[in-house]
Formats: sequence, structure tokens, C-alpha cells
Amino acid sequence: MSGQARWFMPFIVLILLTVGCSYEEQSAAGEMPEMIKVQLMIPDKVSVEEDVALQIKLTQGEQPVNDADHVQFQVWNEQDEPEAPSFDQGMMSADELESRGATKAVSIGDGIYEVSYTFQEPGVYVVQAHVTSGAMHTMPRTKVTVE
Repeated sequence: MSGQARWFMPFIVLILLTVGCSYEEQSAAGEMPEMIKVQLMIPDKVSVEEDVALQIKLTQGEQPVNDADHVQFQVWNEQDEPEAPSFDQGMMSADELESRGATKAVSIGDGIYEVSYTFQEPGVYVVQAHVTSGAMHTMPRTKVTVE
């Protein structure tokens, strides 16, 4: 081995070790982030023509999420469930949801998003939240009895 090659080899080994250790640290740190959690805060029973706050609390780990990409509420009578998109269509965009009657919620702080809603007729209604935060999407739903 020439003088330059002997001098250069330790640098190559050092670089390989540094890159290898760095890769392991990135793999450990690059684990999947915690899932977002949505807590529906919607009353079980309401009166016709009553203004109701439909709310969710959005957290990731123990931290509130106040900067979700999209939070929308979709409400329908359980007898009139909207047609789900086909598998080929995939997930609907926020604009497509709005065209189907979804209402955009606003952040009021501490991970809480809200929309005001008035039920016009008695019945059992489905309230579904559509939440997108980063690469995560969830669509929890609950039922509300309107008397």
C-alpha cells in the first residue's frame, strides 16, 4: 500500500462507522409517530331547532393538536346514509366532502375543534368527523337522537 492509501483508509473506515451509527440512530428516531386520537364530544340527545356544538378533542400522545390539516363534520339521518366512495375513488378530499354537505370545523384551542349545528327534524342522526393531520386520517362517528 502506498503512503497515501494508508493515510486515506482510516478516514474511509471512520466515515463508514459514522454513517452506520447515524443510520441506526435515524432508524430508532424515525419510528412511526403516535397516532392521532379523536374524542367525540357530542350530546346523545338534543331538541329540534336547538343550536348544538359538535366538538372533537384531537390529541397525539398526550399533546393537543391545534393545527390539523382538515376537520369536518358530516351529519345525516341514519335512514339516508350517503353512498360511500368506491374503492377506485379512494379517500374523498375536503372539497368533495364539503360538496356532500360536510361543514368545516374551527379550532377553539386545546385541541378542540367545533362547528355549530341545528337539527331541523326529529330522528336519529349520524355525526361523523373527518380528521386529517399530517399523513393520518380518521373518521369516527356517533349517533344523536333528536326529539
